[in-house]
Parts: sequence; structure tokens; C-alpha cells
Amino acid sequence: MTIEDLSEYAGTSVAKLEKLADRLRERVDFSTHVYTTYNRGRREIVAPATALDTVTKNLHRSFVAELPYNPPLHVHGFVKGRSPLTNAAQHLDKACVLRVDLREFFPSINSDRVGTALQTQGFQTDALELCTRIVTINGRLPIGLSTSPLISNIVFEPTDYTLASYCEYEGLEFTRYVDDMIFSGDVADRNLGDIKEILLADGWLVNDRKTVFMRRGGPQYVTGLFVGCADRPRIPRRIKRQMRRVCYLIEQFGYQSYMEDFGGDDARMIPNRLYGWARYIASIEPSVGYPMLRLLSEHVPEKNAHSLDQTRFDHIGITVPRIVESLDDLL
Repeated sequence: MTIEDLSEYAGTSVAKLEKLADRLRERVDFSTHVYTTYNRGRREIVAPATALDTVTKNLHRSFVAELPYNPPLHVHGFVKGRSPLTNAAQHLDKACVLRVDLREFFPSINSDRVGTALQTQGFQTDALELCTRIVTINGRLPIGLSTSPLISNIVFEPTDYTLASYCEYEGLEFTRYVDDMIFSGDVADRNLGDIKEILLADGWLVNDRKTVFMRRGGPQYVTGLFVGCADRPRIPRRIKRQMRRVCYLIEQFGYQSYMEDFGGDDARMIPNRLYGWARYIASIEPSVGYPMLRLLSEHVPEKNAHSLDQTRFDHIGITVPRIVESLDDLL
């Protein structure tokens, strides 16, 4: 990929991209708000301003279409057509499920790692250097830019194949959803030791606090879904109980009474959030979620609710980027 290709993918000129990259490096022009950071717990989230947001969305859209990267079958995060549901479905009714989480996944991906990954995708030197400056902040891959998820998958690709080969040899099922890796089957302590060695050799650190063995007969959850049954992943019972209670209160006393007298306001259960939960449940367990959607359509004020005709069960987690022909007015 040439630097001219990169500018075409970004929807602006090379000079404009260089200018944006300089702003990111120096961040001296605060009047334009190149980006803002927010601390959410222990994670720093980047909220890009319009110019950076548009450029990275256009780059993401183009990279998905043009780069040679082909996500391995076991990778379910940030891949079109795959989701938390498809991820969990690979681990049904297993003797043991092992979850291994990485420590500081995105921030641990520095500019050198990004550059090496882009080189494998055919970037020429000048395009590689400029792209790396655009998609990293303070020398790290940030949470919040549209390009970060795909680039993280490309960076992790060598480790993906090493882990997949190891699991095939050991007879284990393996999937990855971002930094959440799941291994299932007859998983033993020695497997965890081997997996940690593979990750450490490639420069990844395991978050021991979130590493857990989940054995048959006990709670087994993968990307938030129960996988201890043989037929399909299921919504956790506590979530179904909570939503059934909410729906019952709305049906019996009305939406306004639920909000004012039964804790709806405190729980911030605004219409969009109620519909979001019901749609999510319907996408996993239709027989449970569809009655909730019908009830909400009858009792939640129509002016605040989404039409059921627009209900879509796209829980992949990927937003279609906005296409911009020119960024001259932004840069």
C-alpha cells in the first residue's frame, strides 16, 4: 500500500493526514479538540474529535475491504457475521471451560507492534509510518478509535495461530473475543501453564485476576452467556428474572408508575435501554425476548420507543463507518 492509497482510504490528502498526525503527536492546538480522554475505571477511553473520528472510520472501512488480513475462524470479536453468541456457541456442555484474560490489551500494543503488523499487510514504509502516527496516541493503540479493533486483531494474528495449533494438538476448543480467550474440553492446570508460556513468549501478559476454570455442574459463562447446556447459549437467569419483573410492573402499573414508584428512574431504564435489553434477549432466546418486545410496544410511550419494524439483532459490535468525500472543511 502506498501513501497515496492511504490518503484515498482516509478520504483526504496526504498533506491533511500529515497535519492531523502532527496534531496528535504534539496536541498543541487545543481549540480543535483533536481528542479527549476519559477514565472509565482503570481504562482510558479516547473520544476523537470530528476530523480524527472521520479519518479513522474511513480507514477502518477501507482496511476491512482491502487488507489481506483474514480473521481466523476462532476469532469472534470485531468480525462481521460473528458475535458473542457465535463465540459462546463453540463451548457448549464442556467438561471444563477456561477463561484467560489479557492485561491492558490495547495499551500493550505499541507503535512498533502496529508498524510490524501493517508491514505484513503490504504497507510501504512511508504509508506505514504515517498510518501508525494516525492510529496510535502517545505511542499506544487507544481504546475508542475505529481502527483499533481491526489492528489489534492483526497484531495478535501470530499468537492466534500458535494458540490454535496448540489447542488442536491438545484436543481443546479455542475462541477469542478481543482479549477474552476461552479454552474448553478436558482442560487441566498444565494447559493453563502452556498457554501462559505461549502468551508471554509473544509479549502478552495474563490478567490472573480474571483467569478462571469453570467446571461442569457449576456456572459456565462465555461472553456473558451460559454455556452449561447442550442445545444453545442462554441468557443468564438473573437477567431474565430482572427483565420479567420490569415487564410485569410496566404491564400492571404503567410505564410512568414503574419509573417513578418502582425504581425505574434510579436504574435509568429509559425506553431505549428497555428495548435494547429486550432485543438482546430476543437475539439469544427468541421465545423469551419477543414477548418482552411486544409488551413494551404496547405499554411504553410510542414517542420514546423504537418501532418494532426496525428491530435488528446485530449484536456484532461493529458500527458501519460514515463515508466522507473530503475532509477539507474539517482539517
